[in-house]
Amino acid sequence: MEHLTDPFRSPDYPSPPGPVRAFALVQEIDEGETEVVAYGLELPTGIAATVGVVQGFGRWQSARNAAKRLHSDLVWLT
Repeated sequence: MEHLTDPFRSPDYPSPPGPVRAFALVQEIDEGETEVVAYGLELPTGIAATVGVVQGFGRWQSARNAAKRLHSDLVWLT
C-alpha cells in the first residue's frame, strides 16, 4: 500500500497550483468616491466566482474578466 503524506489527499489529485485569492470589484460613483459592486474569489485554476452587492452570483473565466464585464476596477484583497 502506498504511503500518503496527507491522509485527506489522494495521489490522483495533486495540490492546486496556487492559493485562492479574494477580490472586490469597485466602480467610481463620484470623483474620488468608489463603491463595491461585488466580492469574489479566484480559484487556483483561474476561474472566479462573485457575489454582487446589488445583483446575485456570477461565475467568470477570471477575476479580470469579471471586472471587464461588470465595468469595474479589480482590487485584490489578499
